[in-house]
Order: sequence, then C-alpha cells, then structure tokens
Amino acid sequence: MSKHDPEHVLNVAIIGAGFSGIGMGIALKRAGIDDFIIFEKTDGLSGTWHDNTYPGAGCDVPSHLYCYSHSPNPDWTYAYSRQSEIKTYVEDCARRFGVTGNVRLKTPIAKMHFDDEAGHWVLYTEEGEKLCARFVISATGPLSVPLIPKIKGMETFKGKIFHSARWPDNLSLKGKAVAIIGSAASTVQIAPAIVDKVEQLTVFQRTANYIVPRRDRAYGPREKARWRRVPFLLKIKRAYMDISRDVFSFRVFFKNSMMSKMMAKAALRSMQEIIHDPDMRAKLTPDYPLGCKRILLSDDYYQTLMRGNVDLITDGIESIDEDGIHTQSGREIAADVIVLATGFEATNFLAGLAIKGKNGLDLHQRFTQRLSAYRGVSYPGFPNFFTLLGPNTGLGHSSMILIIEAQINYIMKAINYAGSRALDVREEAEMRYNTSIASDLENMVWATGCNSWYKSADGTIPTLWPHSTARFRRLMARPDFNDYEISSVKTPAP
Repeated sequence: MSKHDPEHVLNVAIIGAGFSGIGMGIALKRAGIDDFIIFEKTDGLSGTWHDNTYPGAGCDVPSHLYCYSHSPNPDWTYAYSRQSEIKTYVEDCARRFGVTGNVRLKTPIAKMHFDDEAGHWVLYTEEGEKLCARFVISATGPLSVPLIPKIKGMETFKGKIFHSARWPDNLSLKGKAVAIIGSAASTVQIAPAIVDKVEQLTVFQRTANYIVPRRDRAYGPREKARWRRVPFLLKIKRAYMDISRDVFSFRVFFKNSMMSKMMAKAALRSMQEIIHDPDMRAKLTPDYPLGCKRILLSDDYYQTLMRGNVDLITDGIESIDEDGIHTQSGREIAADVIVLATGFEATNFLAGLAIKGKNGLDLHQRFTQRLSAYRGVSYPGFPNFFTLLGPNTGLGHSSMILIIEAQINYIMKAINYAGSRALDVREEAEMRYNTSIASDLENMVWATGCNSWYKSADGTIPTLWPHSTARFRRLMARPDFNDYEISSVKTPAP
C-alpha cells in the first residue's frame, strides 16, 4: 500500500496483522467501513503463525475451533493444524474479505499520543512517518516479544544461537549437536520434529510439565467432502468443542478440583507407560498442581526423550562458551546449535510501543502501578483506544479466537456508539471491574505457589480470564457505555 496522506485523519488504525488484526479488519469491512489501515511490523500476515516457523510448529487447539466463526474451513488437514496451514488460512480470509489492500507490511508503529485539542490519535512509524486516526486498536498480542534469557557468555558462542520464534530460514541440522534451552510448549513440538535429523539432541529442563496426549490425526477426504456438502455439520462440531471445553475442561483450573486431580493422574499415568526409567520419571514429574503452569499437548515428546541420541538435563545452566553449555554441576555440553525455547514476555503488554493519552498520561508508566484494563479493551485516560487480547483475556482451556471475536464485536459497538465523539472509560469503572477479576482469580489454580508466565513479578495475574468463554462473550455482548465518559472532538467523523 502506498504512503498515507499525513493530512488525512483515518477512521481506524489497527496495529498488528495477526488473527486479531485481520479479524478486526474483516469486521470493519463487513460493516462498510473502509477507511482504515492495518500496520504490521513484519513482512507477512498471521502474526505468531508468521513468526513461528520452527520445525513441528502447530496449534494446541483443535482446528475447527481455531478459526473465525464466520469462515469455517472444511479442508483442515489435521485435527490440530500446522503453522503453514494456519498462516494460509489467515491470508485467505484477508483476501476473501478485501482486507489485504488495507495492510501496510514492514511498518512498525513506534509511538503514539492523543491530541487533546484535535481529539484524535497521532502515530509515528519507526521511520518517522506521521499518521492520524480517530480510533486506534492494538492487535499486537501477548506472545509477540521473545523472552531472551541472560546467560553468561552467550555472545561468545561460535555456533548458531536463536530464539525459537526466530528460526533461521534453510537451517540444516543434519549431523549437528543441538541444545534446546526450555522444555515447554515449543520444545515438545520441536524435539520430535528434529530428532531424526540431528546427531545429538540435549533438552535443558528447568521445570517439569504436565503433558497430556494430543490425539492428533489426519482428516480423510470423505470427512472433508461431508463438511463441504453439509456446512451445518461443522457448526455442530465447533459448538461441541466449545461447550465441552467450557463445561468440563475449564473445571481443571479451580483450586483443588476433582477434575484437576483426575487429569493429573491420567497425565502421569500416560508418562509412566512410556518412561520406564525411575530417574527419568522423577525428572518429568511436576511438583505443583496441574494447571498452575500451561498444560502441554503431545503424542510423541516422551517417546523422543527415550531415543538414544537424546539427553534431558535438569541441572541449571551456569554459562555458555564458544563450544557449548556449562551446567551448575560442572557438566560441559558441546553444541553446534542452541535454540532458546524460552517463551515470550507475556506480561509486557504493548512492548515496544510508546503510548501517551490525555494530558500526556503514559500507559506503560500506568502499567507499573496497575497492569489492568476494562474488559481487556479500554484504559482510563486513553480515549478511542482499544486492545484485542489485552490484560486478563487469556485462556487455558479453549480457543483464543472466541475471545478475539467477542472483543471485536464489543469494539465495533463502541465505534458505532461513539460516532463523532470520544469514549474514555471511567477510572472507577476500570477499578471496579478489575477488583472483581482479582477476587475471582483467587479461586483458581494459577494463584497457587508455582511460578509461571501467567504472573507478573509482583505475583498478580494480569494474563488470564478466570471464567468460561461463554461468560466472556455474554459480558462483551452487553456494553455499558455509562462506564465511559463521552466527549465531543474537533476532528469530524469521516
């Protein structure tokens, strides 16, 4: 897309072209609103599915629940889709709904501020280009900034070292000694995918995880043909997946729940059926309640650990030198490649984007005092600014697409209600909402003693939604605009 006219005030600016940003663009198009731009910092669509191209990358939510409700896909290849197929799906949706022409790739937004006098937002790209918009919607997502550990000597390593979300193109691992630092969601996919290619694979585990069978399978041509012929069958399948996760799977996350204890026993039994060595079993047995950390899905990770060319190390890492990794117990692990499967800065919301609202209020400075939002979308002092997948909207049991679509519908209602005015959520409404959320989180397993990426340094949980997806959708379907201050602006509506 060509350079934007700096004198024109956009109706909507969207930051990020992943599932959230493209979904927001589709909603605007369907509502007849075309005056918007989606700014994407990378060179492609689909967000995390564009970034994470590591071997074995895929989704741990069933395919038919991990897609837009308005665009079911009868042609998913597997019960749990792979990265490339999800990326293709997002790109196809963007094309079919005419959103592609509203996207500007390789255009990171570096900073933005609210112009109190004009009543609109002023945005600047990293190259210094200035743009203006009445509404700004951040769709950057919580898992977009890699968490890079600080390990002594990393810079001296003479081989390749990189985060799993920055996997180099055309990297050959044939005959290489590969070390993976981290043993969570990315590693349980990477390790099985590369074990046959590498000479030696070493996995560094800090904390054992609960891993349950994924039960993945390929969909056959008859199933796909039936779904294409009778689309209503897909709606039924999706509804069943949605409801069963809300009714049954969600119960796992209540403190001391019977469902959690039953699932923990099943997970450990599954591990013990594959891992017969008592020392290895001990390494792989978590010492915290199931659900306190992310529950992982895999059909082949434990089998991979039993391979002759694989070593699982639970010693802490002391340092890295030019040839490999030194553990705290004195072991030296030679490596040609080191993969940092160390996750993301999940509690560093809106990282890399400087945001100032009314009267110069700094959003990140506010976050140091209280990392929260009203319904996950609005912040006091930041009129006509909304976030998709903001604080306390994450899930442990179901599809984030359900949350995204509920928020998109809410934001569309807010845009329509605002008209030519500015909506600014009231401080007392935001505090009342989050006091309730914090109270509800105390009943959940995430609030127990284990450390996880769900928590901030102060022990609060700004990432997760403590209820069913159905309850979130009901909440977002009924905006209460009495919770907002409404003011006129000088900038006319387009």
